[in-house]
Amino acid sequence: MTSSSKKKRQQRAQSLQALARERQRQRELRQQTLALRAEKRWSNTLRQLDMLGAQVQTQEQMVDGISQTFYAVTYEGQVHQFPTRSRLQRWFKPKRKRQEEEQMSWAERHVQWMIDNNCDDHGNPWPSDELD
Repeated sequence: MTSSSKKKRQQRAQSLQALARERQRQRELRQQTLALRAEKRWSNTLRQLDMLGAQVQTQEQMVDGISQTFYAVTYEGQVHQFPTRSRLQRWFKPKRKRQEEEQMSWAERHVQWMIDNNCDDHGNPWPSDELD
């Protein structure tokens, strides 16, 4: 083997290692960002649940020899159980929307209805943006 081909092979291996290290660093940064975002979302959810008057309890349970956290939410006299935070957040989203709509004035609800249905005050569709 010639020395030039050996050098090329070594350079290729070094660049592949550097690329792998960079990808690993980016992966770790993404995971940190996702973890921070999830914690922020969870704290917002807890705060909003508290505003609605719901109470959240965490319960540790053994499932197949593995300790898992379950979330029990007491809301309007009913207890709802969720295996994950994301399930709890998915369940909570329509409740939060309903509460926001109840707090809106009639005019705000009407404007939201017009936006959702893409029409004017009387239910007529908006004119096309295209000029004929």
